[in-house]
Amino acid sequence: MNTEKQFFVYCDNLVKIYKIADLEVVALQGLDLSVSEGEILALVGPSGAGKSTLLNVIGGLDIPSAGNVHVAGYDLLSMKDNQRVKYKREVVGFVWQQPARNLLPYLTAKENVELPMMLNKSTENIKSKKALELLDVVGLADRANFRPDRLSGGQQQRVAIAVALANNPPLLLGDEMTGQIDSESASEVFSTLRKVNEAFNTTVILVTHDPLVSNLVDRVIAIRDGRTSTEIRRQRDEISGDINEEEWVILDQAGRLQLPKPYVESLELKDRVKVRLEEDHVTVWPQHRVAEFIRLGAPEIAHFKPYENFVSGQNGNAIKVKDISREFVMGSERIQALNKVSFEVEEGKLALIRGRSGSGKTTLLNIIAALDKPTSGEIKVGDLAVTNLSESEIIQYRRKRISFIFQTFGLLPYLTVEENVEIPLRLLHTPRKERQIRVKEVLDLVSLDHRAKHRTYELSGGEQQRVAISRALVNRPSLLLADEPTGQLDSNTGATIIRLLHEIAERFGVTVIVASHDPNVIQYADMIIELKDGKQVDPQVQEITKVIT
Repeated sequence: MNTEKQFFVYCDNLVKIYKIADLEVVALQGLDLSVSEGEILALVGPSGAGKSTLLNVIGGLDIPSAGNVHVAGYDLLSMKDNQRVKYKREVVGFVWQQPARNLLPYLTAKENVELPMMLNKSTENIKSKKALELLDVVGLADRANFRPDRLSGGQQQRVAIAVALANNPPLLLGDEMTGQIDSESASEVFSTLRKVNEAFNTTVILVTHDPLVSNLVDRVIAIRDGRTSTEIRRQRDEISGDINEEEWVILDQAGRLQLPKPYVESLELKDRVKVRLEEDHVTVWPQHRVAEFIRLGAPEIAHFKPYENFVSGQNGNAIKVKDISREFVMGSERIQALNKVSFEVEEGKLALIRGRSGSGKTTLLNIIAALDKPTSGEIKVGDLAVTNLSESEIIQYRRKRISFIFQTFGLLPYLTVEENVEIPLRLLHTPRKERQIRVKEVLDLVSLDHRAKHRTYELSGGEQQRVAISRALVNRPSLLLADEPTGQLDSNTGATIIRLLHEIAERFGVTVIVASHDPNVIQYADMIIELKDGKQVDPQVQEITKVIT
């Protein structure tokens, strides 16, 4: 019996090379993977490791350069175009990283879910009934007739999951499907996936940085440098109910393995090593011997050398928000996005705005940034009354006083990394020499100085977000606003970014306000503003004392 027939998903020595002019980027380098039918698997790894590329190949959205990949009896390397269309329509359901890519903006939630069934020529009664059932499963039956622009980001993603499940595919692929959803919603989404898996034996493969998801799946595969690196297998004891967890290093068919990065760093393994065959195992020795090895264990998050000349260009950056309300009118319907929100953030503090999707976090940030105007209330940044600014004053406020890190990247694809980062400085007519110095500083801060000459489409999603953060920091703002800045980053990179933002706030007096679900942010937050349905859960903002080591 062929090996590929024993598994629902089977990849053997899989290679994917992207060619851009004379440049070749090897995204997958001889990757091996096998997934059994009905399994729930998570793919994890740093940004740029090849996770999304692998998912695109398995989903039939990209064709591998070499190797073998079989899914549900389909040979994805040699299949013809009509077979590929059938495969994508009947075998696989895909949930993209950004909710907007999954939904048509001019259709309601129910109509979006019905669309895949329409392509399979389902009857009107079946489409309607199934769509409502799926929306009920994801907790949005009451929003069935709402278009995406009337749903929060988290609600849009849950509708996208219903769309992916519309034709009962035996394989469901999710690319960071919980990356833009709060932890409670993410838990609900995963519970739904587990129910679907148990009811229909659906095979689920998720690319994720979310610890909640990776801790609940049956198996976790880590990918590094385009190859599978380590694997965590979990089994439940039938008697006690306890979950037993084991971590393995993956050995491919060529005998290659990747030593876990913490081991390499801890033992300072470089260039070449000695390998010795013992009676029943193999030992690996560093090129040099030292009296005392570095402490073993998980690696610390990357440390950024502080830049003494990276300072805020403004003073008086404390912010006061008083009785801010925002009401949206859609036809005869009135939606109260914010209702009398009040708080103060001191200079040099990192404040966290948290709450479920649709609670008003992004609306509040937009008002602080003067991207939107409140229905009532006032905001002061230092002695500047933001809510009373004229249009010309608002432009100067955005250019000189604040920076905004959006949930999506917002990079210009025809510019290089350094050209994207220097855009704010060009708007301020900063001299060329100073632009070059500042751009290099901020790219060094996020470890992307080696990517300065690359186009943004040559970067991974995580790298693109780090470029966006560099661009936000380059004008040395006195107020930094961030909407889910770590939502599309792996946990290590996300923790590094939040630690950096906290250091900038603490050392240089920059006020930082972050809207996020990321637990790393809570760890470094000096204060928390909790929102629920547009209202503060507790008007007395909770102060948090943290010791950052």
